[in-house]
Amino acid sequence: MNSVMDDNKLLTLASNERISLKPHMKLIFEIRNLNHATPATVSRAGILYISDDDGYQWRAYVKSWIKHSPYDNERKEALQRLFDNYIDECYQYMRKTFKTIVPVVLISQVTNICKLLEIIMQQNEVKGLEFIFVFACVWCMGAGLEIQEGNKSRLAFDKFWREKFKTIKFPTKGTVFDYYVDTEHSKLVDWNNLRNESIENSIDTSKAITNYTVPTGDTIAA
Repeated sequence: MNSVMDDNKLLTLASNERISLKPHMKLIFEIRNLNHATPATVSRAGILYISDDDGYQWRAYVKSWIKHSPYDNERKEALQRLFDNYIDECYQYMRKTFKTIVPVVLISQVTNICKLLEIIMQQNEVKGLEFIFVFACVWCMGAGLEIQEGNKSRLAFDKFWREKFKTIKFPTKGTVFDYYVDTEHSKLVDWNNLRNESIENSIDTSKAITNYTVPTGDTIAA
């Protein structure tokens, strides 16, 4: 394997047969394919291991994102404080306690938070910035938790969040996932409040049920 990945591009089989790698041929490696490979093979595949235990990766991304954002200095400083106050403590607890539906890395969650913040803050004149941040953080950090055994992971996340982060207080009913932010009044509102007559009247019941979505708290949130 090492020889075929060298400049000579020559694969030597156990039978001593030699096969040349043609110019149009490429090798693609998944990280899991190299679990038992030697360091020489891994380095030839161009794969580097960079530890992010101390959060350098996501902190650098956030710093760059805030720097290039169109917000004023006051809002930039506020965003930086929010990331510092919430992200690391939430992640350290989650990685020891919870399992996600699919494996997810912290930088991906932080990237999603930034993108969600961009969308909300672009469309609305946001007054309560921390309300928006908490909403984005809850969904981008906790929405991927496994949902088996009666949503126990989400209930545990709800308990953790309420006990740890008390600046923005969620209503006692339901979980932190049951609320969205009213950006005009800077408050948390139940998703079910969006089940108004305009949504319900838009359902064409003459069609098959697969052609429409019944508005519930979960489907509206999705």
